[in-house]
Amino acid sequence: MDKQDKKALRKAFKEAELTEFRKSLPMNEDDFLPLFNFLDSALSENDCKNDFTLLESYCKQKELDFSALAQWFKGQGGYCDCEIYANVEEKFAYLTKPIPKIQPTPTRTIQQQKLDTLTTDFGFSIKRVPAPWILIATSQKNKTIYQFQIGKKSNFPVMFVMLERDFPIENLSDDKFLQNYWIRKIELDLKLEFEVERNNIQGFEIVQVRTKRLSPIFLFAYKQGAKWCLVMRTEVTRVRNDLREMEKLLKEV
Repeated sequence: MDKQDKKALRKAFKEAELTEFRKSLPMNEDDFLPLFNFLDSALSENDCKNDFTLLESYCKQKELDFSALAQWFKGQGGYCDCEIYANVEEKFAYLTKPIPKIQPTPTRTIQQQKLDTLTTDFGFSIKRVPAPWILIATSQKNKTIYQFQIGKKSNFPVMFVMLERDFPIENLSDDKFLQNYWIRKIELDLKLEFEVERNNIQGFEIVQVRTKRLSPIFLFAYKQGAKWCLVMRTEVTRVRNDLREMEKLLKEV
């Protein structure tokens, strides 16, 4: 196979990815642009509450299906208003209409930066971010969110690991806390049977919480006495591979 053939195959694969992505959209693709503009404006004036407050407000104004949109954004790595803008907006770059990008200018209150190393004032430190992991710092006013991620930014899922500051680590020994965490994040209040698994990797305590019927799995990595916790969301079919990738990350912490 020569270079031209390989180039043609890559192009066909990208086009197939885009086709599947567009098929998955829960509303007309052009309707996403006003939504992103709304979030851009709203987040420049308000802190993200780590939920879908702004998305829900917009859906009520435009009479959109909030539940369907929220669930779709979660599948694309947008678990709150600011993550929608940070992780999902750029997937619509294929549209001919310009999409505003986050730029570190004085007029912006949201800035993103890729980091190769990190030392925080709350005790977390990593000297080197191992490939293929990347570390993104998203700053808004006086608050910075740190997020490790791995995977391609396409319709295939990207694995995210959030660095949670001041996480109530002492509660991770309480199965009821873990169940409530799962329910709150998934926004489902059903009678579910939960499974909790605990083990140790690279000197870190690892806790998994899952249900027997539904995805996803939430995984917590921490050390006793620390003021932070790494939180990963994964799926049953991916958890083993994702744990191996997590182990590579923990070796550098």
